[in-house]
Amino acid sequence: HKNLCQSNSLCYDGRVQRKVERISEQLKQIISSWSGIEAIVLGEAAEAKILDPYFTISLDVYHDSRLPTSEDRKKHFTDSTAFDTVPAFTEDRFLLEELPVKIRYQVTERVDFMLKRIAEQQWIYHDAGTYLFYRLLHGQVLHKQTSWLDQTRKTLSAMPDHFWWAIQNGARISAAYYLNDLRAAVYRGDNLFYVFSLSHFLHSLCSFLFAVNRTFEPSARMIAERVRDLPRLPDGFGGRFESMLRDDPELPPERKREIAELLVKSILPMA
Repeated sequence: HKNLCQSNSLCYDGRVQRKVERISEQLKQIISSWSGIEAIVLGEAAEAKILDPYFTISLDVYHDSRLPTSEDRKKHFTDSTAFDTVPAFTEDRFLLEELPVKIRYQVTERVDFMLKRIAEQQWIYHDAGTYLFYRLLHGQVLHKQTSWLDQTRKTLSAMPDHFWWAIQNGARISAAYYLNDLRAAVYRGDNLFYVFSLSHFLHSLCSFLFAVNRTFEPSARMIAERVRDLPRLPDGFGGRFESMLRDDPELPPERKREIAELLVKSILPMA
C-alpha cells in the first residue's frame, strides 16, 4: 500500500481530486448542452483542499444571454441539494455529492463591451477590481464553443498601459478617500464605520499594487496571500500590511490610522 500512496492524506487528496474532476465534467456536460453557451471555466477555488473553508467548485459560464430560467436550471441539476440562485448576479449555488458548487453566468457581450471601452480609453476604475478578468484569464478551460475565449484571453494578456494607469490612479484616489473616512471613524470612535473604512482602504491599496505590477486581482480570499508575493512593493510594506491585519491590543485604531497614512505615502512614488 505504501508503494501506491505515501500516506492516507495523499490517498484522500487523490480521491477528492478525482471526485472534483468527475463532478466538473458532469456539470460541463449539462451546461454545454444549453443553447448559446460559449465557454465554461473552472475557478482556482476547486484546487484548495476539500476541508479548506475556501474550497468550492466554482464555474464561470459565458453565454450569449439565451440562458435557461433559474427553475429550468434547477431541473437540469437533478442531483443537487440546497439549490439557491442570486437573480441580480445570475449565480447558482448548491451542493452536489456534498461538495459546494457555485456557478456564475456571464454574458459575452458584456465582456466584449468592457474590452471595447478599455481599447477606447474609456475604462473607469471600479471598487470591484479586476477579478472578472483574472477568472477569465487564469481559470481551467472545461469547454469552448468557438475562438471567443482564446481571443479574449489574448487581449487580456496584453492590456495597454493606459488601462493599468487608470486602475492605479483610481485605486490611489480611492485609498486616499477611505483614509479620510478611517480618520473620521477613529476620531469619532465609530467602531462599525472604522471596520468598513479599513476594509475598503486595504482593498484599494491592494488594487493599486496589483495594477502597478500589471496583474489582475485574484479572489478577495486570495488577495492577502498574493499581494505579499508581488515583485514591486513599497519599502516597509510587509510589516505595515501585517500590522493592519493583526488584532492586537498594541495596535489600536489610532495606531492603525498612523500606519495607513504611512502606507499611502509609501505608494505615491510608485504612481
